[in-house]
Amino acid sequence: MIINVHEHPYDPKSTELLFPYFSKFATARHLLDGTPVDRGGFLMTPEQSIQEMDGAGVDKTVILNSCVVPNEHIYETYLKPFPGRFIGFTGSSPIVLDGTVHNNQSFNQKNWENTRYSLKNLGFTGIKMVPAYEGYSPLDPRVYPYYALASELKVPMTIHMGMTGVSHVALRYARPLDLDQVLFEFPNLRINLPHLGAPWEDEMFSIMVRSPNLYTDISYVGEVGLKRVARKLVTARDFAVLDRVMFGTDPLCRPVAFYVDWVKKGLNQCTVEMGEKPFTPAEIDGILGGTAVKFLGLDS
Repeated sequence: MIINVHEHPYDPKSTELLFPYFSKFATARHLLDGTPVDRGGFLMTPEQSIQEMDGAGVDKTVILNSCVVPNEHIYETYLKPFPGRFIGFTGSSPIVLDGTVHNNQSFNQKNWENTRYSLKNLGFTGIKMVPAYEGYSPLDPRVYPYYALASELKVPMTIHMGMTGVSHVALRYARPLDLDQVLFEFPNLRINLPHLGAPWEDEMFSIMVRSPNLYTDISYVGEVGLKRVARKLVTARDFAVLDRVMFGTDPLCRPVAFYVDWVKKGLNQCTVEMGEKPFTPAEIDGILGGTAVKFLGLDS
């Protein structure tokens, strides 16, 4: 089974709401190991997404909602009409925003209630949060009701940490280390810190060594490059945490089939070129889906 644990909604309504965020990328083009990559794939119907999944051999895709897109819309557009293909993570924002992508320091009680409602009544099975994008620390006391809710309902969380190309986002709240204390206080909470924690991958792996419920994914591979991801997957294996690394794409990774094929074949080509031991079929299967089954609770 292949599971993409890191995707976003690209239907017309979601894209319209998310455009103010995507339009603030610091650069119009990025490089994939020296190859220019056009930004794209920001407008795609659910039906087109399923066609792309089928063409890439992806069985399930996690839709990570944003705080600006109503969870009800994701339910009606993705989860309800396509059961089993899309897995919904709520768009959760613990601190009230003032409309300029900055917070006004008030606890977002309405969003907490909507998050709980979405998990209990709309088929969402996880929580998504973006501290750096909204200007708060993951250690802010106002975030803790969300950790408690996820722990109570036994649902996983994806919390964006690591680098971003969005120009208005400061990295002060993006380091994986900032979540270290939370993992002590909620040791049973399954958390995915995406993007391998780039550029703090070793920091991420060090935390994972003693936090068995901390996961990461390789989304953003289109931003940091295939060779860097291959090197860091070797490092994850050296740290003995490779069994908690998952496959994910994100907006820049199009077509998805290219990245699935790279994990299947190109990853070991890069690894061998670096003089490292190739990954086993079991390790590659784990990255592509086996680990996600555990993270998402699909094995229970």
